[in-house]
Amino acid sequence: MLSLLGMACNKENAEELYVKDVSFVNNGVVPVYARYKSAGGVVALKVPVVLSGSTDNTEEIQVTLELDTDTLSNLNFDRFRNRDDLYFIQLPEANYSFSSNSTTIPSNSNTGYFDLNLKMENMDMYYKYILPVKLISTSKYSVSPRRWYKKSLMQIIPFNDYSGLYSVPGQVKRTEGNEPALTTPNRNVWVVNENTVFFYAGVIEEEAYDRLKYKISAQFNADSSITLTASDPVIKFKQNNGNYTVQKKMDDVLPYLQRTITTMNLDYEYEDITNPSFPLRYRFTGAMVLERVRNTQIPEEDQQVVIDSDQY
Repeated sequence: MLSLLGMACNKENAEELYVKDVSFVNNGVVPVYARYKSAGGVVALKVPVVLSGSTDNTEEIQVTLELDTDTLSNLNFDRFRNRDDLYFIQLPEANYSFSSNSTTIPSNSNTGYFDLNLKMENMDMYYKYILPVKLISTSKYSVSPRRWYKKSLMQIIPFNDYSGLYSVPGQVKRTEGNEPALTTPNRNVWVVNENTVFFYAGVIEEEAYDRLKYKISAQFNADSSITLTASDPVIKFKQNNGNYTVQKKMDDVLPYLQRTITTMNLDYEYEDITNPSFPLRYRFTGAMVLERVRNTQIPEEDQQVVIDSDQY
């Protein structure tokens, strides 16, 4: 009796329980983080695709992709409506190439990879860049019929040692009067080049219509000083001070995790010209703090992974 049940179970497990199809591992809108390299440098990333199903794959499967500009247009309108200043823009052709628009899922594997090569030059992170692609054919089985599973809208986000989401214990106060300090929100700090980042001054909203006027670049110098510059002279920017520290330590509980804490200590002034007839001068003093965690058991280049998140 038991042996007959065992034979029945083995036979059932040998048969496919689902419909096999091919999809992107990371589908929908997917932030892709890649370490910044200056002009001429290329960052190679792998974009994975997967064959679904309950049985092993026994043959090679060719998979082909192409650009998907229509989905990007629909995404922008659905997400931002008439705020076209916030629209994702398609990554320019000069900034990427696929080694091939086809790849192979090998036999005895359910996963294949497209090789994506990125170039960072002339990318201004004031904009949000997306590379929209979709799967269009396979040599066996089919492309997933589910809308988002066959599409990958990769938001390309270069990073360097100083970019990321900073907490801001520093304070912003009017330079005139006795008004209380303003609560400073966390700040996204974006790449300019290997040693330079930018952020928006003081408490300026990061999605404000006029945010470009308040764009502040911070260059991290070898002597631990920071040089601040404003993109637009209209805000009458002035740097009083700027320096940084970098502290690395291993995690107390998980000793293979390395924590890197970067602290910017800044003192600068700017004018809020929301009402040009009545500009308000503010001063920021204090720290901006970034903490990163890296798994030292994994090569750093392998941590340039696609993160399935919608935080940006």
